Amino acid sequence: MFWWRANNAPMIADDSPDQPAAALRGDLVALPAAFHLSPIRGLLGSAFGAATGRFVHERGQRAYAQVIAEPGRDHWFIARLVVSRAEEGQRLLDRLAREAGLRGVIRLHTLIPEHPDLIAWWQRAGFTPFRRIHLLAGQREQLALPSQSLTIRHQQALDAWEVQRLYERVTPRPVQFAEARTRAAWHVGQRAGWRIRGYLLTADGETRAYCRVRSRAGWHIVELVAEDQAASEAIAIVGAALACCARPRDQVLLLLPDEAGATRARFEQAGLTLLETRLWVARYTIRRIRAGFPIAEHARLAGLAEAPRVLYHHERPKVAVLERATRS
Repeated sequence: MFWWRANNAPMIADDSPDQPAAALRGDLVALPAAFHLSPIRGLLGSAFGAATGRFVHERGQRAYAQVIAEPGRDHWFIARLVVSRAEEGQRLLDRLAREAGLRGVIRLHTLIPEHPDLIAWWQRAGFTPFRRIHLLAGQREQLALPSQSLTIRHQQALDAWEVQRLYERVTPRPVQFAEARTRAAWHVGQRAGWRIRGYLLTADGETRAYCRVRSRAGWHIVELVAEDQAASEAIAIVGAALACCARPRDQVLLLLPDEAGATRARFEQAGLTLLETRLWVARYTIRRIRAGFPIAEHARLAGLAEAPRVLYHHERPKVAVLERATRS
């Protein structure tokens, strides 16, 4: 079923005269290619149980999903969801939520197009929209290098806590609850086929803006966290980050939240173009899995929880789910 070519955008058509709801087919996420893992990496991840990326499909049906561990191993980002019928997609997402919960993943999330039928379909699947994101596209040379007066430095391992503090200051509280990001979400390095690097802009001993760049195959996905009064320096920190990790003709995809209107205007003045606007949606998994352990499996995992951790390395995600349920 992997040789079935997915459409770049969902197809919406009437299912039947008796069913007024629209039937959705194709890729119901339809993200740009920069977000996708290679099919080989996804198949290998599924075969060997990798936590960073995998394919999930419904046996006997032309439906599959590609998930990536982003921003950490306890979150799965849905990069593709390809179905031939809407009902297949609902069943596939339910199966994906069960599998994610058993592996200690607390949240499934993705970016979906702002189409009323699509939004309603994802909500029926248990996903809740919580933020609007603008995708701006451009090239590295459109962003000027910063002046020497600004203090911009590479992110170090100990900076994750500082970035988390900045994130908590500038991000609306409902969004923080929905995203459930912790300090571990800001770590840099290699993950899910990307090379992840971070850059901080400091002033008066305090971090005012943070830029994270995920790079792969000539594509760079940029996320920006900045205070309102640092909107003028936003272009500078992104330009400095891309000068370190991108070639002149590389493609840049900048993700900006809806509330960063002043920052978005400055990037558009610099030459970046608005590609599209999407909704960030999320679904949590732990509560569904908490009551789903068979009695024998529950007893086995409870016994492992009493043992030294080195003895159950492969079962640690399941044990973590059980421990969370016990504490609550």
